[in-house]
Amino acid sequence: MIATLTNFFISFFPYGFIKIMVLTIVAIYLVFASVIVRQEHLMSHVVEIPSSTLLRFISILHLLAVITAFFLALLLL
Repeated sequence: MIATLTNFFISFFPYGFIKIMVLTIVAIYLVFASVIVRQEHLMSHVVEIPSSTLLRFISILHLLAVITAFFLALLLL
């Protein structure tokens, strides 16, 4: 079992391992971006400021950019 896993990583190390690591990092950042959207939503209910719609728009735009980056990394790498 361990030998098979080791051979898998050794055979794909130059390209496959880097691809797995980049996709993992972008996926973790995707979770972070979704947390930002959730926190902004909760904050807008507690604190009302005139620019809350702008902040909401920016956080959603950020999440969409991260989703796009994840799918592009998935397709291009």
